[in-house]
Amino acid sequence: MSCCGKAKSVLGTAAAIVEGTVKNAVGIKYEFTDDRIRTCHKCDEQTWMSRLEYAKWLKDNGIEVLKNFDELGKLPKLPKYILDKKRRNLYCRICKCFVPGKARVESEKCPLNKW
Repeated sequence: MSCCGKAKSVLGTAAAIVEGTVKNAVGIKYEFTDDRIRTCHKCDEQTWMSRLEYAKWLKDNGIEVLKNFDELGKLPKLPKYILDKKRRNLYCRICKCFVPGKARVESEKCPLNKW
């Protein structure tokens, strides 16, 4: 989740991902969370993917993901999908982040500087 702004260490990136995932799982929100998610819903760089589709993309780009883990924005964009019954998770095509998790981490930024 370091794609946006300054690159973090691999450890810092992993910590931010864990923080966002845990906060999303337990429903912790901040005053900025809903606005961030709404902004991403309107963005052309959002995509809806199932966990399986996302896992497949990670697998297909495995070595590049590992080499660029602290700057995933360097990798090719995620494929563009619309929301449907199969695809229920919102991701950023640029930074590859799970948006509801990223939106809950105060230090994270939008790769397009929209928040």
